[in-house]
Amino acid sequence: MVDVRRLRRAVNGARTFTVPVDAVATALAEIDRAMQSAHFRAATPTTAAGATRTYRRGSVVGDVLIGGSGLSTLTTRLGPLSARGVVVVWVGEHVPGTTRVIVSLVDGSHVGGDFVDAVDDAVRGLIARGVPVSDDVWSRAVDVDPALPAHPRRATELGLR
Repeated sequence: MVDVRRLRRAVNGARTFTVPVDAVATALAEIDRAMQSAHFRAATPTTAAGATRTYRRGSVVGDVLIGGSGLSTLTTRLGPLSARGVVVVWVGEHVPGTTRVIVSLVDGSHVGGDFVDAVDDAVRGLIARGVPVSDDVWSRAVDVDPALPAHPRRATELGLR
């Protein structure tokens, strides 16, 4: 388990949880809602990439301005003007009847706080809807299976970043 405060500031995080197979559409809808609330916009991944969803926020210009100027501590006050961030969602069978969902910030630790809040909000939304969630909590994105598109290096290889 990783200290969530660290994921907010310096390390790209990933959250892994499982839901019943029939709740995958609900889980993706909650993730969509939460990511949009955090100013991430949906991007369409290629089918060859193996990612279920990708989201982007900010720009290279914002990344240089905020990350390079010491303004990263103010990003929550600047709102949508933010450093670049890329989120990858991967969905796959866990055991019969359940599906594993990984939501990973593969690029952009400067937006880590908003990412963590959004994913926590999505999981809370699932629980509020009565979806049974088995939560493996937070980890570093680099600790995700390197063969999955939710791993930063694999995401780069697949052109998701």
